[in-house]
Amino acid sequence: MRKLQKILLTLILIGLFPALAAGAPAKATPTPFKPGQFLVLSYHAVALQGIPGDRYTVTQGQFAEQMDYLNTHGYHPVSIQHILDAKAGRKQLPEKALLITFDDAYYSYYDFVVPLLKEYGFPSVLAVVGSFIENPPVEGLPEKLMTWQQIREVAESPLVEVASHSYNLHTAIQYNAIGNVGPAVNVRLYNPKTEHYEAESEYRARLKADFERQNELFEARAGFTPRIMVWPFGKHNTISREVATSAGYQMGLTLEWGMADVKALAQTPRVMVESTPVKDFIENILYPDHKSNVVRAVQVDLDLLYDESFDRMDRKLGKLVDRLVAMKVNRVYLQAFADPDGDGNVDEVYFYNRQLPVRSDFFSHAAHQLMIRDIEVYAWMPSLSLIFPDSAFNERFRVTQKTGSDSDDRETWYDERLTPFSSEVKERVRMLYDDLAAYSQIDGILFQDDAYLTDREDYHPLALAAYKTALGETFQPKDDGEDAVAAKKWGEYKTQVLIDHTKGLIQAVKRIRPEAGVARNIYASLLTEPQSEAWFAQNYRAFLNNYDEVVVMAYPQLENVNKPSKWLSQLVAIAKSENGLEKTVFKLQAYDWKRERWLSSKNLLNEMRDVLAAGGIHLAYYPDNVDKNRPELSIIRLEMSRQDFPFER
Repeated sequence: MRKLQKILLTLILIGLFPALAAGAPAKATPTPFKPGQFLVLSYHAVALQGIPGDRYTVTQGQFAEQMDYLNTHGYHPVSIQHILDAKAGRKQLPEKALLITFDDAYYSYYDFVVPLLKEYGFPSVLAVVGSFIENPPVEGLPEKLMTWQQIREVAESPLVEVASHSYNLHTAIQYNAIGNVGPAVNVRLYNPKTEHYEAESEYRARLKADFERQNELFEARAGFTPRIMVWPFGKHNTISREVATSAGYQMGLTLEWGMADVKALAQTPRVMVESTPVKDFIENILYPDHKSNVVRAVQVDLDLLYDESFDRMDRKLGKLVDRLVAMKVNRVYLQAFADPDGDGNVDEVYFYNRQLPVRSDFFSHAAHQLMIRDIEVYAWMPSLSLIFPDSAFNERFRVTQKTGSDSDDRETWYDERLTPFSSEVKERVRMLYDDLAAYSQIDGILFQDDAYLTDREDYHPLALAAYKTALGETFQPKDDGEDAVAAKKWGEYKTQVLIDHTKGLIQAVKRIRPEAGVARNIYASLLTEPQSEAWFAQNYRAFLNNYDEVVVMAYPQLENVNKPSKWLSQLVAIAKSENGLEKTVFKLQAYDWKRERWLSSKNLLNEMRDVLAAGGIHLAYYPDNVDKNRPELSIIRLEMSRQDFPFER
């Protein structure tokens, strides 16, 4: 160890290091820990000095401060074995349990970190990329890597657990025809020579081969095989976890923020420690979920960007991305389906899949361009208004409307919807969502408002059979007003059927993107007139209980509201009364579809402020047109700019 490091270590241990002279712990601080929970810290290099532009390299002085803080404030770093024993019920975790991890096997772990942690008696985890140690990258690393001899040496310590960081998956691979690259574990490989997208079986085989090679390498070089997988870039999914479990891994570490739990070790979150002042470190471990989750979203039509020329389409996308970055929104609900004529019936999409024709394989590229600019992308997708190439299939499973009565003149949309009572329909749509998640990087799903059934639907034979089974009787609801009890019963059942249908699609997405959020559109009338559940088979309270977020289509002009400000305040008040503000996004309209004209940007801004003044938290608007600068960027950014919530909750 270098002389300066020895001096630093001595100062730490005798308590004279200036930044650590606080002595005994200060007053009690809040803690997020619950029984069975622990916090995981993720480090990379711990260098003598910081590296300009590299926020992941922590200095040795910063690290020393942090470890002293943990030691003097009642934190208890634990080993992997302790955590596994706690999962098995053989031990309990101590109060304020921590797991300290180090990625990539930098030399500073061997030279500085291990000696320091030994003095504290703190266990730690070292994650090794096998191919890096075999053939160290010539550039791009903050410092040199450890050797196999050094890895074997630290592995002999009972305080060190050596884990796998994959053999050669800590890299990026091409995952679409346009040439975008993503984390090798979490995207499907695209071969530009053969124009072939990797199938699931090929993807599984690629992961399996990497895990097996890593285990063989460890056995040969270190004399053991690792039992912990630290996912490269923190990325993982249900498939990769299944393959890792088969390869003998007992635990998987991600880079999601938040508390870990012994009951969910396959996807253990970690708080990334960056080169920041110690106060930031303290805030992150006290409040690992403190990151602002206020939504400022724009719903975007890819149809407006479409062009037969990729170059022109990409230039339009560039203008849109620049606009959204300037607006500082933090989420985009991005259209993944094609609907150029605006009738809501979808027979093409913008992503590679096995079910529908592809108008342009552009969605994954558009999502990528937003993602790399730190904007969340929720794929905006229909769940019933789909027209598959098999016309006989569509005809056989179309939602059936009751006829022969003039009692209901209510306008309907999406007239090509498929019945959610068919297992064949659900499987085809599930496969579509599976492909969406597999071949693009998305943060979530926004369900289109086509998931509804009016009070005159669904009279499909499969639906009638399901009603009889579920409701215990032959169920033929009469016209409005003749049997209110039966109509209510019928509406509630259909609401649940539609929720169950979308939850099946959520499972398909989360198999590939386990952290994906889920939002569902709902008509505003369902808040102001709860009895209208019978008209649409939607229910605000049920949506709050089943989705991460509910997107209320708060469209005053479309709803013919005379006093928009009062009406919007009423919507917020209803959401508040249902304890739904944290999960409700109020989406306002920027265009008047009835009069076919753009609304005043100042008017839209005022409506946003009405929502916020009434206590609303999350905002979105639709539509957006970059070519026409509608709504006007200079005006709308005043409230759409992502920010911490400005009012005390």
